[in-house]
Amino acid sequence: MNFVGTGRRLAQGDVGYAALSIGVSTAVLLAFLEVEAAGRGFDSQNRPKMLFEPHVLWRNLAGKLRDMAAAAGIAYAKWKRNYPADSYPRLAKAIDIAREQGFRSASYGLPQILGENFKAAGFASAEEMFTAMQQGEREQLLAMVTLLKSWGLAAHLTGKDFSKPDSWRTAVSRYNGKGYEANNYHVKAAAAFVKHDKGIDAETGAALPPKVVVPSGAVLLEPGMKGEAIRVLQADLQALGFKFTKGVDGRFGAETEANVRLFQAANQLTVDGKVGSKTSKAIATALAVMQEDLALPPPVWPGQEDTRSSGPPWAIIFAVVVIAAILGGFFVRF
Repeated sequence: MNFVGTGRRLAQGDVGYAALSIGVSTAVLLAFLEVEAAGRGFDSQNRPKMLFEPHVLWRNLAGKLRDMAAAAGIAYAKWKRNYPADSYPRLAKAIDIAREQGFRSASYGLPQILGENFKAAGFASAEEMFTAMQQGEREQLLAMVTLLKSWGLAAHLTGKDFSKPDSWRTAVSRYNGKGYEANNYHVKAAAAFVKHDKGIDAETGAALPPKVVVPSGAVLLEPGMKGEAIRVLQADLQALGFKFTKGVDGRFGAETEANVRLFQAANQLTVDGKVGSKTSKAIATALAVMQEDLALPPPVWPGQEDTRSSGPPWAIIFAVVVIAAILGGFFVRF
């Protein structure tokens, strides 16, 4: 099966439309997305972001089919922290053994919806849900809000003071399970809401600089902008190993500018903290180079070494590879 999708990212207005469709405020949905959704809905091969779960396949199979999957190493009774760099070979094997059960055993897209939840997300089958998610991040987002409504969570995302962590408990506990509190998802969601609704840093109480929505058709992204184009930029940089301690939030602030400058310096681009056509092309090429060798970890960027273990100078190696790719006319479908 061809798993490649369109690679279409969220566009300006998509989050607002999705929020309206389930009757919640855009700020609430932006906060929920920031805490609960993956940064990117597609990998650099334009396949929906996917994580295959062998323990889920195990519970969806029985008898000879389960034995076949177990022998292939793609089904076992209990969850293990055993994920390869690329889960698609596992999915391909699973659907060869039992097509629908295979699709039910992975999570997909921005919201990482488990295939077993296809009905709640508004689909007739897990395969149909996957096919819809191939169409773009907008479709992935709409699947998520449909799920929220089906689970009755949309009602818990209205009529409360969402600057308070307790207002988020019902929604995030249902979405994440019992581990939500240990990970402070309710606290993170409240802080994200304050940022999106009030333009205030919840940690310091300081007013954030006002942001201008990215104009339609803009080819230059720069500090002071906000919107889905900025969220896409942040998600791409995050995939390349850059940290966003304030979250992938669609706001081109100081952290995003600093990360853009680091990337530009490593790739011999003009270091101005703005993203024009040359920087955009270099980011796309960098993502493609990383995908060429899935064993290559994201580089350690200067000033961001504290949470990474010691090892080879990946930043230098990565920069050299990217520069060589750009100078050599490396083309990629993106």
